[in-house]
Amino acid sequence: MNHFLNQRCTVCLATAVLLTPFSVAAEEKTGFYASVYGGPSAMATTSFSESRTAAAPVGGQVNFGYGIGFGTAVGYRYGNGWALELALDERGNTLKSIGVVPVDGNVFSEVVFLNGYHRFPARGSLRPFIGAGLGYVAVMDIDVERNGTEQEYSRQGGLAVQAIAGVEYSLSDHWSLSGDVRWSHMRSGTFKATTAGSALTGQPRYQPVSLNVSLSYRF
Repeated sequence: MNHFLNQRCTVCLATAVLLTPFSVAAEEKTGFYASVYGGPSAMATTSFSESRTAAAPVGGQVNFGYGIGFGTAVGYRYGNGWALELALDERGNTLKSIGVVPVDGNVFSEVVFLNGYHRFPARGSLRPFIGAGLGYVAVMDIDVERNGTEQEYSRQGGLAVQAIAGVEYSLSDHWSLSGDVRWSHMRSGTFKATTAGSALTGQPRYQPVSLNVSLSYRF
């Protein structure tokens, strides 16, 4: 799962870099836009228990390692600082330990967000903005590998919310580059195991914080 996510993010960001033009900034106009974004992600600690027939159960505080994510969005700018967009966000983090037991694993999420933005007047060449989103959890997977065996747990459905703050730099009439920080929270849910006799309990919280670079094209 980590290799798949890293590969998708690399392709996404490479495409953004190759498409970036270098021209004079222009004023905002109304109309549709499309964007791609990506960057590193960190996870707040949580807790859950994991049991399986072939090994002793483990439980307690869960610690995460590095993470990465990316997304795509289409939206509309109203010309008065406000914008609305529909975004597909994919994000993943590695698992380091459950309680005092080291593990190898990862957490992956795919969420569809409806985001609203407000852009403030530009300060020099930069234009700050804030945003908020309400989302639907399309899929969430937790993979736990210990004692040489990997077990996958997954769930679908549930609500997600996020808050966004960042700055935008206009490259031309059509292109803009921005950087932002996003805090997301997804409601706990029941995870199903792919193997009978295994279980993940505790309804873990999923709260990623990410730094993103985004490239947008206004039609």
